[in-house]
Amino acid sequence: MTRNAREFIRSTTTLLDHILATLTQEEQHDLLDALAGEIEERLEALVETVEP
Repeated sequence: MTRNAREFIRSTTTLLDHILATLTQEEQHDLLDALAGEIEERLEALVETVEP
């Protein structure tokens, strides 16, 4: 993993922690569910571009 990737993950995680602290548990669940779905879609798209 590159230094830039590690820094991006660290800063994103810190920001997400701050955002989650302002939300109710239900809102946290909804947000994390949406993020997981978005990550899954992007990973699938990435795999499709890499597969021969």
